[in-house]
Amino acid sequence: MRFFSLLLVSLLTVGCGNAVSPANHPLRIAILSSPSIATLTPDSVPVNSVPFTMTVNGSNFGTDAVVFWQGTAQATFFVTSKQLVVNVTDTDLMFMGSVPIYVRTGGQNSNTVNFDVTAQ
Repeated sequence: MRFFSLLLVSLLTVGCGNAVSPANHPLRIAILSSPSIATLTPDSVPVNSVPFTMTVNGSNFGTDAVVFWQGTAQATFFVTSKQLVVNVTDTDLMFMGSVPIYVRTGGQNSNTVNFDVTAQ
């Protein structure tokens, strides 16, 4: 019983150390803003176009950012926290229609912006 009392007193003494402010707390978790797409350049091309490079402009892109084309991850190149570059392939351009584009970075998804694959 005496050992248990000493252990409890020791734990309480350690737990009552110097106060740490929330801003400097060692276990503080950073909350990052969600990524956001502002524009796609270009934002449309005719069906069966040749492959091209698309620029995604927005904000809060991390170095781990990946652009998704119709739900499929694309080879993405980080330029800045406001710009990404993606190679769009001829396979991506085989069908007409609106293609949802979004960015995933830091475990968060951006808004979705539609890219139009138009008739020739």
